[in-house]
Amino acid sequence: MLTLHFDFENLSDRQAFYRALVQQSACPVDFGNNLDALWDWLTGGMALPATFYLAHADDASESAEFAPVLALLKEAQQQLEGELRLVRGE
Repeated sequence: MLTLHFDFENLSDRQAFYRALVQQSACPVDFGNNLDALWDWLTGGMALPATFYLAHADDASESAEFAPVLALLKEAQQQLEGELRLVRGE
């Protein structure tokens, strides 16, 4: 099982999130660094099952920078029916 860790308190912006994703998930170097590329990777490219540990995500979900990413992760979790697990915490 693939396990990824993201601490939104230490990510400066969405591009930093994408860089962390590429580093942790064997994402191709030509990953598009946008929401469409993220969706495609989560739902068709990334090895599943996977667990995303999301530290400080509650605060980040209120920011314009990270709210779309977190909403997309939640939608992907619902579509992938247990293959993608999101764990929020500190």
